Amino acid sequence: MSFPCRFYAVVIPGLEPIAAAELESLSAHEIRVEEGGVSFSGTMETMFRVNLRSRTITRVLLRLARFTAMAFHELEHHIAGIDWSACLSAESAITVHASCHASKLIHSAKVEESIQKALKRKGFGTWPAEKRQNVHIRIDNNRCRVSIDTSGERLDRRGYRLESGKAPVRESLATAILQWAGWQPDEPLLVPMCGSGTVAIEAALMAMKIAPGLTHEFPFQHWPGLKAKAWKRVVDKTTAMSNGGSESLRIFASDINADAVAITRRNAERAGVENAIEIDQKDAFALKPPETSEPGVILFNPPYGRRIDADIRRLYVAIGKLLSGPFAGWRGVVFSPERACEDAIGMKIRQRLRVRHGGSWITILLI
Repeated sequence: MSFPCRFYAVVIPGLEPIAAAELESLSAHEIRVEEGGVSFSGTMETMFRVNLRSRTITRVLLRLARFTAMAFHELEHHIAGIDWSACLSAESAITVHASCHASKLIHSAKVEESIQKALKRKGFGTWPAEKRQNVHIRIDNNRCRVSIDTSGERLDRRGYRLESGKAPVRESLATAILQWAGWQPDEPLLVPMCGSGTVAIEAALMAMKIAPGLTHEFPFQHWPGLKAKAWKRVVDKTTAMSNGGSESLRIFASDINADAVAITRRNAERAGVENAIEIDQKDAFALKPPETSEPGVILFNPPYGRRIDADIRRLYVAIGKLLSGPFAGWRGVVFSPERACEDAIGMKIRQRLRVRHGGSWITILLI
């Protein structure tokens, strides 16, 4: 495998610039924002580091080949010509995922079957095995892009959130919003309406420098070409980065619902950050800033559905009164499903972040 390699980081739509900034901090090169993701280059160690430490990325694909194909025999010829030996073996359990648009090869199931056949003829995936490898091919206007997944399970699934409420915030989205809002670990963070506690837990993990991927199992750990010493070196360095200190953190999570509070506590325990977060049952609209605390960030993710009625607008009016009253001087971060909710807050908006959440586009407001 030649170096540097090309990679593609899949992210939640709208988070591409935030993910690009994170990739730069992880020493990736040739970073380019694309729709739905960010491409970058680097070595295998770069890929290890991104998978272990990225907080905003969904998965990382290793780009293997680009070519044009308008018939199945052309497709199979090109697939057979790729050097798969570093990633696949006879023991690999291979699943192919095809996406076809405006091309001669338009039937994705047939494309997947054709690639499976070509790989088996090369001796890959011929034995029953549990070493799952996912091959991806995207065909647009007869131009094919072949990649292999390096992440396996989605990176935003950290493993601690075994319980959640309605429409939970993805871990990667929670972290990206905190980064976008400029929250720093030495600032207080209040998360009323905390739901299952994702935002507060992710803030604690960030502050304690606990890498989200340390408990993750990655497909590349089963690659024949894995450099075990290099992998161990990156893991050891990543593990050593954790500062383990939670004493100085001022992260407060609350919810009026007792079940949500209990779920948040259990999720925080599973994440190992229960001592870093003060978790209470409280009415969001009775909150006051913590005593002897300078202004920080307060984040609202109000309950809302597809229908935005008068009660929901009144909720946003109440949020505006909190931000202009007891929390004047704090940075407010508010999830807003439509412009009427934003208008109901009645305050100047510093920045807006448009993202996909729960199958819909929403706007995150920084006030």
